[in-house]
Amino acid sequence: MKPTLKSSLYTALFVAFVDLIGVGLIYPLFSAMLFDNSLPLLPLETSHKMRGFWLGLLLAAGPFFQFFGAPIWGAFSDTKGRKKPLQISIVVALLGYIFALMGVTFNSIMLLLFARAVIGFASGNMAIVQATIADISSPEEKAKNFGLFGMAHGAGFTLGPFFGSILSSYLGYNAPFQFATLLVVLNLFFALFAFKESHFMLIKRKLSWHIGLSHLKKAFHFVGLRSIFLCYFLHVFGWTFFFEFSPIYLIKNFGFSSTEIGLFYGTAGAFYALSTGFLIRPVVQRFKPRFVFFAGNLFTAIAIFCIIFLPSALWLWPLLCVICYFVAHVQPTAITIVSNAASSNIQGEALGITSSLNAAAFVLSAAISGSFVGDNPSLSMNISSGFMLLSSLILLFTFRRRLFT
Repeated sequence: MKPTLKSSLYTALFVAFVDLIGVGLIYPLFSAMLFDNSLPLLPLETSHKMRGFWLGLLLAAGPFFQFFGAPIWGAFSDTKGRKKPLQISIVVALLGYIFALMGVTFNSIMLLLFARAVIGFASGNMAIVQATIADISSPEEKAKNFGLFGMAHGAGFTLGPFFGSILSSYLGYNAPFQFATLLVVLNLFFALFAFKESHFMLIKRKLSWHIGLSHLKKAFHFVGLRSIFLCYFLHVFGWTFFFEFSPIYLIKNFGFSSTEIGLFYGTAGAFYALSTGFLIRPVVQRFKPRFVFFAGNLFTAIAIFCIIFLPSALWLWPLLCVICYFVAHVQPTAITIVSNAASSNIQGEALGITSSLNAAAFVLSAAISGSFVGDNPSLSMNISSGFMLLSSLILLFTFRRRLFT
């Protein structure tokens, strides 16, 4: 990689890092804010059921609007280059956090919901980040650099809940959003002065709000990639389902406290970041991306399923590290496969599809959660491992002749 483009890589990774801090920031915040009767965010007489309804809306709004935003930002960057769309998307994110601050200051649930929508739409700029990494990476560097992208995601998600909890506990509910706003301003500074344009083969493409839906349809008609897109969707759905609902199992079966649940998330995020950034490198350098994609799904499915056989919580922690190690192989190699198959002038569009699939899986997973997981907590492991196993089987039968060669 040219030294002049390293600043673009680091800026892109920092954008991803800040985006996931924003995602993780809200987990300890919104539950506390909505169920805190001293905070007039909702009327005092609001039932727990209705408070839970608003919590679901706030959590789902981000990925829902990211689903529509990702292909728009990706296609926009194919037509205008990466730098200008990235800068605009960061400004949009900055406005979103300003709206969030106003929502907390004025105790307005509607302003908070609007802020989540704006921030979610802006976070679709992950398509630009991924396209930038594809632009500046040689074929040999792609898996490694997309691994660094995964590490930035994992580190952001690890630190987000930590900062959200600590800052809100000592400085109030405004403080985490003020912190995030400062990070976005820093992001904008780097995008203005450190980011170098990486895409010069500009093409004309019509943009519309429903491009996410059309891209979702296109994902399953993309010759040569539809199986990869399908398997990636199944993987993300399974992983999201596990990550969102496994705490229910841990609380009911091992008596986990909220502190231990926080430690569970922190350990998972930290080891995932370490794995994607460094530990998986010998594997992705030795084996082809399709095989690593297949093996990552298969071994993650087996490791997650093993949780229901653990005799005590002590065995959970080493197994969690094993799970995060195997799952760390999947996203970087999936993105590498898509990037290698797409021509240089549609990198943003193709990688925008992966971001849309990611957001769609997140929304659908949250939408079908509900009471049945509460009644049968082990479903969080069974469903998660089942979807990942299905993903690996589809890969095995689709690419059986090319998977091991």
